[in-house]
Amino acid sequence: MKAVLLLVAAALAVGEFVETRLASAASDGYAYTLNNDGERNGVVVLTRNDDGTLTEMAGSPFATGGRGLVVPTGGDFDAQGSVRVHGRHVLTVNPGSNSIAVLAIDGGRLSAVAGSPFASGGVTPLSVTAHGDLVYVANQAIPFINPDRKPNITGFRMGTDGRLTPIPGSTIEFPAGQGPAQVEFSPSGSVVAVTAGFQTDGRIHTFAVLPDGRLKEGPGSPFITREVNGTVGYSWSADGRHLVVSNFRGSAMTVFSVDSTTAAIEPKGPAYPNGGGAACWTALSPDGTTLYTGNFVGNSISAYSVMPDGTLSLIGTVARRQAMKPDTKDVEVSPDGKYLYAIGPMAKHVAVFAIGADRLPRELPAGSSPYTVTSGQWTTGLVVK
Repeated sequence: MKAVLLLVAAALAVGEFVETRLASAASDGYAYTLNNDGERNGVVVLTRNDDGTLTEMAGSPFATGGRGLVVPTGGDFDAQGSVRVHGRHVLTVNPGSNSIAVLAIDGGRLSAVAGSPFASGGVTPLSVTAHGDLVYVANQAIPFINPDRKPNITGFRMGTDGRLTPIPGSTIEFPAGQGPAQVEFSPSGSVVAVTAGFQTDGRIHTFAVLPDGRLKEGPGSPFITREVNGTVGYSWSADGRHLVVSNFRGSAMTVFSVDSTTAAIEPKGPAYPNGGGAACWTALSPDGTTLYTGNFVGNSISAYSVMPDGTLSLIGTVARRQAMKPDTKDVEVSPDGKYLYAIGPMAKHVAVFAIGADRLPRELPAGSSPYTVTSGQWTTGLVVK
């Protein structure tokens, strides 16, 4: 009997140890991406281990209730912000069924809120943003799939239960073939910025957010880039005074000052090239001092110092390992600033980099990076929490 009790006690101790280890691993947070399955789009939830490596959660991918986008041979789509975490909800796009999914977060598990998915108000939604109870969606209406449809951004109110209700009169249309590639609120929520120009020129739109949730375009918007162009992803500076925008033609970053009240936009300084090959995706470090870009054609990551006045200085560029060419898109930095993650959509890879004291990311050894998503096709979007 004594031996049995000892075994039970040992088993309980092991159980407590396992629970503690699991809790410790979970405390490092999660990474979220879309498997973009053409029939059953799903959110892939990856546990971030304390060494930066990734492990897929049990039950992942979690269904969005919609479809991903089947990419035709030779086709490509550019977008940043396909999946977002907003409070206790994950918001994702369903580009193949023109809807937005809202999923409630329960630890690492996700479940659709009542009514999800919600019609996106347009065709081919590829970017979504949220601030407070406001949500805006960028419907890109990709030209090679929808040549006769106009792209737009459309606004919604988000209830405490996660349900989305369209805001009357909030839809703003763009000319065919002019994006939008990303939509995002400023840190204060007073301005919405949109990059537009699908594989053509580069345009940056800025809008002041009105009390009723609709938008009013700011002075100087849209700004059309000339020196370099092809705007895709961008990041707001930590104080919301500047936009740092990627340009795939010229593989360079451009910086803009934005008025937080009127949404007036004006360029600030020259373009900042990185030589990395088609800079398209961006991520700002948690302390706001470093900007990282994913360079699509060069399969590389560039790092810039961000000065207090918003100007940039290139730190360096590092290559991804085991990458198809071209295949580097979304990048994200962990909340503690220790790791950077990068999506390789065609290979369904999530590459993992440790960020050094010099602020350059260095990919973890083979076996630890990249992580391969086993479901879906053309992995899309990335959030790291």
